[in-house]
Amino acid sequence: MLQKPVNLSRLRWRQPWTTLGYVIALWLAAAMLTPLTVRAETYVQFAKGLASNLPADSQFREDLEKQLVAEANRFRNSKGVKPLAASKQLQLAARAHATDMMLNNFVGHRSSRGQQFDSRMSAFLGGGRPMMMLPRMGENAARDTQKGEANAAKASRLFQQWVDSRPHRKALLNGSYRFVSTGVVQRGNKIYAVQIFWSHIPKEVNVLGADTAPDALY
Repeated sequence: MLQKPVNLSRLRWRQPWTTLGYVIALWLAAAMLTPLTVRAETYVQFAKGLASNLPADSQFREDLEKQLVAEANRFRNSKGVKPLAASKQLQLAARAHATDMMLNNFVGHRSSRGQQFDSRMSAFLGGGRPMMMLPRMGENAARDTQKGEANAAKASRLFQQWVDSRPHRKALLNGSYRFVSTGVVQRGNKIYAVQIFWSHIPKEVNVLGADTAPDALY
């Protein structure tokens, strides 16, 4: 039986693309199988680096962090909402994002590396755990770059931005939130602040980057 001739030139043309396609398929498969914890740890390590390597002309303002918690609870009390417990559990996350905003001159919930709020929280709470498996959470972020000393008055003015913004005010008055972690970083006369709210973190969840017990408050 005669066999149909094979077009060698066609084979030589197809082979590189066949090989390339095979390599791409293997790469995609590997990416899909990569443990989420690896990607989660990458963001947590990034956050740790931000918080532990502040520029010489900047500092975290624990006094203003406490003030913003007090302001949040005064506002909640004025609206008949139960107060929040101030927690250190996600303070690294709050401080790191505030630092990211300061270093990269932005305000928002997406990190300079592209992670949205849910991805950042998923990284800290269980290393890649889907957001649907996380507690109810929210975040407020703001900055005050106006002239004047970085003092309590400036922090109050920053807090008022949240009160005057409908979605931020909604987060402040959410009755399902029980805890808040706050980060405030100062550079010159500018301050950047982040508050992370949540309802409950199950005891079995290991909060990455937390140096304190699950119920640690301040």
